[in-house]
Amino acid sequence: MDMYFIRSTYMIGADADEEKNDMMKSKKQDQKLLQFRQRKINLLVGTQLLHSDIDLPKCNLIAMFDPPGSYRDYIKSKGRAKAFNALYYTICSVEEKDYLEKCLSNFSQIEAILQRKIHECTSPTKPFSLADSELAPPFVAPDTEATVTISNAIGLLNRYCAKLPSDMCTRLIPTADVKTLSSGYQATISLPVNCRLKHTITGNMMPTYHLAVAAGELDANLAPIGKEYLRNYIQDAEWERERTARQSKGAPGSSKAKRFYNKKVADILSETFGPGDVCYLYSANLSLSIAMDKDKHNKGRDVFVTQHYPYTVGFLVKEKLPAVAEFPVFTRSGQETVAITFCMECRLNQSQYEKVKDYHSFVFHNVLRIDKFPLKLNTTTSTFNLLVVPIDSGQQQIAWEYLDRTLAKMEEWSERPPLFSRKAAEFVFKEEDFKDAVVMPSYRNQDQPEFFYVAAMRYDLSPKAPFPSPELYSDFYTYYTSKYGLAITNTSQPLLDVDRTSGRLNLSTPRYINQKGIPLAAATANQAKKKKLGTRERQILIPELCDIHPCTASMWRKLVCVPTILYRLNSLLLSHQLLSRINKGMNFPSLSHTNIHSGGKLDLGIDFSLLQAPSNLTNQTDGDNLQANQNEDDNEPVSQCAVEHQQKNGLDSAAADSEENAGASSDEDRNISDIDTDVTDDEAEEDVDSIPIDLELDKEDNSQCQGPSVTTVLHALTMSNAGDFINLERLETVGDSFLKFAVTLYLFCTHPGLHEGRLSYGRGKQVSNFNLFLLGRKLGLAEYLISEKFEPADNWLPPSYQTDADYVPMEEFSVNSPEKESKEGSPESGTVKANKNSLISYNLRTQHSITDKTIADCVESLIGCYLTSCGPYAARVFMAWLGIDVLPSRRPQGQENKPQDQDNKPQGQENEPEVSELDYGFKLPQPPPGLIKGGAEAERKLARLFAGLEQFEESIGYKFKDKAYLVQAFTHSSYIHNNVTDCYQRLEFLGDAVLDYVITRRLFEDKRKHSPGVLTDLRSALVNNNVFAALAVKWDFHKYVKCLSTHMLTGIHRFVQHQKARGDKIQAEQYLRLSDEGESDEEVEIPKVLGDIFESVAGAIYIDSGMSLDTTWRVYFPLMRQQIVKFSKHIPMSPVRELLEREPETAKFQRPERTKDGRARVSVTVAGKDTWWGVGRSYRIAKSAAAKKALMALNAMES
Repeated sequence: MDMYFIRSTYMIGADADEEKNDMMKSKKQDQKLLQFRQRKINLLVGTQLLHSDIDLPKCNLIAMFDPPGSYRDYIKSKGRAKAFNALYYTICSVEEKDYLEKCLSNFSQIEAILQRKIHECTSPTKPFSLADSELAPPFVAPDTEATVTISNAIGLLNRYCAKLPSDMCTRLIPTADVKTLSSGYQATISLPVNCRLKHTITGNMMPTYHLAVAAGELDANLAPIGKEYLRNYIQDAEWERERTARQSKGAPGSSKAKRFYNKKVADILSETFGPGDVCYLYSANLSLSIAMDKDKHNKGRDVFVTQHYPYTVGFLVKEKLPAVAEFPVFTRSGQETVAITFCMECRLNQSQYEKVKDYHSFVFHNVLRIDKFPLKLNTTTSTFNLLVVPIDSGQQQIAWEYLDRTLAKMEEWSERPPLFSRKAAEFVFKEEDFKDAVVMPSYRNQDQPEFFYVAAMRYDLSPKAPFPSPELYSDFYTYYTSKYGLAITNTSQPLLDVDRTSGRLNLSTPRYINQKGIPLAAATANQAKKKKLGTRERQILIPELCDIHPCTASMWRKLVCVPTILYRLNSLLLSHQLLSRINKGMNFPSLSHTNIHSGGKLDLGIDFSLLQAPSNLTNQTDGDNLQANQNEDDNEPVSQCAVEHQQKNGLDSAAADSEENAGASSDEDRNISDIDTDVTDDEAEEDVDSIPIDLELDKEDNSQCQGPSVTTVLHALTMSNAGDFINLERLETVGDSFLKFAVTLYLFCTHPGLHEGRLSYGRGKQVSNFNLFLLGRKLGLAEYLISEKFEPADNWLPPSYQTDADYVPMEEFSVNSPEKESKEGSPESGTVKANKNSLISYNLRTQHSITDKTIADCVESLIGCYLTSCGPYAARVFMAWLGIDVLPSRRPQGQENKPQDQDNKPQGQENEPEVSELDYGFKLPQPPPGLIKGGAEAERKLARLFAGLEQFEESIGYKFKDKAYLVQAFTHSSYIHNNVTDCYQRLEFLGDAVLDYVITRRLFEDKRKHSPGVLTDLRSALVNNNVFAALAVKWDFHKYVKCLSTHMLTGIHRFVQHQKARGDKIQAEQYLRLSDEGESDEEVEIPKVLGDIFESVAGAIYIDSGMSLDTTWRVYFPLMRQQIVKFSKHIPMSPVRELLEREPETAKFQRPERTKDGRARVSVTVAGKDTWWGVGRSYRIAKSAAAKKALMALNAMES
C-alpha cells in the first residue's frame, strides 16, 4: 500500500512495417502520452522510444536502465528531466560502474564546454553596470513614464519584432551590423520590412561590442517603437480579456445572448381620439390581381372577386397617414392587392362613436374570434388606436346603413334561443336570406361554433335525398332524426352546399408557394374530379338547422384580411418612421426626412403568376357565386354527413392533405456532389451575361436619390424567422461586405504607419457584432424589428385592445435574471443566460425576444439599404452617423460618438445618436506613395526590383503608374533586400476587403437574383484563400514572389506542381490528397502567401488606379470568370456539410486528437457502415479529410 499513489503504464516501439499496418497502435501511444501530460498517469515505462523525438512534459525523475552509449544519447535522455530540482539516474551493474563514471565525467565536461561557448556567443562578457548606463542615458516615454535603459533595450526590441505580423515560415528579428573602429565599436540596426521605421539606426560609439549593439537599439529614433510596443501590449491584453469573455455562453453581441423588447406601434397609430375629435377615414381597397389556378380549386368553385361588392373595409385614425405602398394579401381567390386610400376627414358624435366601437368589437370578437382573455377593448389607453368600420365602396364614406343593420342583427343573434328549445313551427325557406350568407349549424357545439359560406343552394337535393353513405342512413332526414333527434318540418326545402370559413388569418404569404417561390404539388386529376363532382367530399347542410350570421359572406371574406392588412400597415409606417429619423439625423443634402419615397408597391421577390388561372376569372359579377377554395386549413373537417363515411374508410382530412401534397419539394434541386466539374471558356462566355461587369461602383453618390424606399427598409427590418417572403439576408450580405471595405479603407488611408496586425485589430473592433449591437441598440432598432411569424391569435395585439393589467403571463424560457455587466460599453440590463428552471414574465402580444446578433445583422442590412439605393458615399455617411469611423470628422477631441445604453432612458423614449459634424465634401487622405525612400539610389534599386514584372503587367492587362506598388505587392516580409518599399501585408489587408466587396456586389446584382443562402455560399466559395491561391498559380503570380524563406519556397513549389498536374483545377474546399492507405494521408499544403499576393495585387491596383473599384474588377474579372460561372452552376458544399445532410442521423464526428508529430486527427462514424479517419495540420482540415473519405466510401458502396 506504500505505492498506492503510482498510476503507471508502458510504451513500446515498433518497426516501420508494423506501425504502418496497425493504425490503432499509434493512436494508443498518443493517448498514453496525453494522459501522462495531463497527470492522469505519473509513471511511464518504455523502451528507447521515450528518448527519441517524443515531446514529454517536465519530468522530475528519469531512471535509465541502459547506460547512454554516446553524448547524444546522454543529452537526449537527460533533457527529459526538465522540472525544477529534477533527478537523473543511470542504473548499471557493479562491473560497469567505473566505466560509466568515466563516461559521465566526459559527458559533463563536454556539456560545460558547450554551455560556455553558447554563453559567450549570446551574452555580454559581463553584465551591464551602472557605469555603462551613463554612456547611454535611458529613454522615458512621456505618456506612460515607461523607461528603456541600455540593459533592457535589446529585449524590448526583440519582443516588438516578435509582435509584428508574420507566418510560420518567417521569424522577424532585428539585425545589427557592428563596425570595429579605432576608437571603439559602432552598431547599425536594421528592422524587419514590415516595421513602421524603414531607415536604419546608427548608435553612438561604444567601448565594447555588446554596448554598441545595446546603444544602437536605445537610439532616440527608436522611441516610437517603444511607445508602440507598450501601447500594443496593453491593447492586446484588453482584446484577450474581451475575447475570453465573449467565448462564454450568452456573451453580449452573440447569437446566444437573448433580450426582450416591447413591440413598437407606429407613433402615428398611437394617438387616441374620441367623440368630437377630428379623425381621418381610410379605406383598404382590395382588388384581385392574380386569380388562383383552378387546379387549386378542389370543388371547382368560381373565384370570389372582392371589388365587385358594394362594401369594403376601412378604419379611422387620429393622424393623417403618409402615402402607403400597395401590398398583397393571399386569399382563397388568389393574390389581392391592398391599396390604403384616404377617404375624408370626419368628426363622430357620441352616438356614432359608440356604434363604431360596437362594430369594431363585433369584428374581432364575432368574426375573427381573436378577442380572447386577457384582451380588453380600451380606446383610451391602448397603444394601438384604430377603429375598423365598413365603407361604401362607391361613396368612400362610412356605410352607416350597413353598420346599423349589422348591429341590429347582432342583437337578434345574441338573443336567439337554442335549437332544441325553439317552437316547432313549419320552416319556410327564403332564398334571399341565404344569399351572400354565413351560416352556422345550430345543433353543433356552441362553445366553438363553426361557420360556413353558402356556396350554392341545391334545389336538386332535399332532406329526403339519398344519403352519401347508403349503408349507414337512407337519406338526410333519417340521419338527422336518428343521430341528433332533430325534427325537420320542411322536407321540400333545398339543401345548402357550403364551404368552411377561413381559420387562417395570416394572409401575408400564399398557401401554395413556399418561401423559395416553388409551387407545392396540387391534387391529382382523379382527386380533383372527385372533389368537384362527389357529394361525399362536399359540405351539405339543411337550412332549417342553421343560424344565419349577422355578417354577410362578402364582408366576412374581406374582414379576414384585416389582421394582415393592419400588420402590414403598421410595419410600413414603422419603416417610414425609422427612415425619417435616420434621414433627419444624417442631415445629408440629398436625403429628406419629410419627402420620403413611401408609395409604390411592396415587392416580395416571387413570381406569383404561378397562381394564375388559365382563363380570365375576374370578369364574373354574379353575386351568387361567393366561392373559394375549400382546402384553406390543413385540418379542415368536412360536413357531418361525410365524417362517418371517411371514418369508415380510414381516412381523415390530414391524410387527404398529405396525399395531395405528396411529392412536394421545399428546396431547389442542385448538384452538390460534383462541385469540381470544369467549365470551359465557351460555357463561361455563355453565362457571363448574367454577371454584371460595369455597375459604376466608383460613383459615390446619387444626387437624385431621396433615400431608400420604405419597402426596402421593411426588408431590412424583417428577420428570416418571421416566415415572410421578405427578409434582411440579401441586404445584410452586401452591407456586411461594404462595412468591411469602408472600415478597411478608412484605416488604411488614415493610419499609414500601422502594420497589418494593428489594422486588423482596429477593423475587428469596428465591425464586430458586439459593436454593431451597441450601435443598433442605441438607435432602438430592436423595437422596430419583425422577428417572429405573424400569428394573429397568439402574438398580435388587435387595435384598440390592451392586455388585462392583472394578467401576468409566465412562460418558460432558458434564461436567467439580468446580470449587470461591465461599464465599458456593455449594456447593463437585458442580458439573459441559460437556466432551464427559470420562469419570466413575457407577453407574446406586446413583447418579442431578439438575440444581440440579430440587431447587429439589422445594422448591416440598413447599410445595404443606403448602399444599393443612394450609393457608397451616402452609406458611409449613415455609418459615420451611427458612430463607425469611415469618414474624417471635425468633431472636437474627446467628443467621439460612443454608443450609449438605451436602458438609461425611460421606456418608450429612444436614444438618438449624436449628429456628428462631418465634412461631407472631404475625401479620405490619399495613401502614401509606394516608394518610402526618395533619391536616385532608391529609384535605381526600385528599377532592379521591378525587373521582370513587365511581363506580369502584360498578362493581367494593367500597367502601373507607380511601379513601387507592384513591387510591394510581391515582397514578403522575409525579403530583406527590399528596403525601398513596404512588404505586401498592408496591401493584402486592403485587397482582401476590395475583392470581398466587388465579388459580393456583383453576385448581389446578378440578374438571377440569388437567394440569400445561395448568395452566402457563393461568397464563401469565391472569397476564399484556397481559391485565390489556386488562381495565383494559374495566372503565374507565384513566379514573381520575392521571398527568402526556403520552407515557404518549397511549399509553393509543391503546390504549383500539384496544381499543374491537375490541369489547374480549382475548388473551394481544402485540397485533400487521399488514397487507400489509411489515416496517414494528408491534405495538400496550400501556402497562404499565394492567396495573400493575389489579394495584395488587387490592393495595389486599387490604390494605383486612384482607388477605382471598377478598374480593379475589370482586371480581376477575367481571372475569376470561369470560377464564378462554375460555382454559380454548382454551388460548392464542404464535405462535412454534405456528409451531415446525407447522413443526418447516423454520421457522428468524434473528439479530435493529437498525433505525436503535433497534427490533428479526427474520426467520423456512420452507424452501421464504417469509421473513417482524417489527419491535418488543424482540426478543420482533419475533419474535412475524414468527411471526404467517408463520402468516397459511401459513393463506392452505392455504385
